[in-house]
Amino acid sequence: MSLHGMQWRRYVIDSLVAVGGSSDVYRARALDGDGWVAVKTLSQSASLQAELVARFQNEAEALLSLSHPYLVKALEMGTPTEDGPPFLVLEWLPVSLHELLARRGGRLSLEEGVQVLRQLAQVLHFLHEKGVIHRDLKPENVLMACSGPAALEVRLTDLGLARLIPGEGAQAPSLYVSTARDALLGTGEYMAPEQWTSPKGVDAKVDVYALGVLGFRLLVGAPPFSASERSGLFFLHALKPPPLALLEGLAPEPLRVLLGAMLAKKPGQRPEMVDVARTLDSLARG
Repeated sequence: MSLHGMQWRRYVIDSLVAVGGSSDVYRARALDGDGWVAVKTLSQSASLQAELVARFQNEAEALLSLSHPYLVKALEMGTPTEDGPPFLVLEWLPVSLHELLARRGGRLSLEEGVQVLRQLAQVLHFLHEKGVIHRDLKPENVLMACSGPAALEVRLTDLGLARLIPGEGAQAPSLYVSTARDALLGTGEYMAPEQWTSPKGVDAKVDVYALGVLGFRLLVGAPPFSASERSGLFFLHALKPPPLALLEGLAPEPLRVLLGAMLAKKPGQRPEMVDVARTLDSLARG
């Protein structure tokens, strides 16, 4: 059934623009304002699962509590009611990095790749300082505020799997930490080795690893590891060295060294996100 023109809360729904594993995203217009917004709601089935509801509220609280130039802006949230699921209203950014890559033939230029990585490193460092780790960095979770040639500007989104690091970030929002012990949390191509074996006990270094995977993906056109089954992906991430030779001719040596360090198998061998951001700043300045 089409929802076009239907009034929902104080928004008029225009169209369904995305369907995820547990949530749907609609384009809508506020009755008391101009311009488009994105309304994200839990699906009917997900609304019946306490942990998925908690993760959704986790994301909403985090986005409403935090503000950064490269973090998607949340406008308001609503809790579940008898006549509807929880919802989150976000700024309208229709193009993701995943879609941009598809338009660009699967990869970005060196200049554009460094620009995207630099901005993501800054916002991830900001989150880490607040005691929050993302745990699901991938092109689908990066929206584009500007996608013109050599003028890319990103907005990190989807904090549904975000986790509060105990004892860190005095201003961190009161994030819900799910109680599921064995569920894999994340997207296989971007998951650090320790995220496969101990998904609930990871630290900020998983975001460093995922950003390294993303950097490889932006420049080469494919992630460093791929397999048809999750078990195969785990084996590759855990044991196989990343194919850094594929970066030759595509990235200068300092960037190849940085990405290699970010993709280290052991968390302690990876740089801190603040150091990643500094190196990328230096590379961006040339």
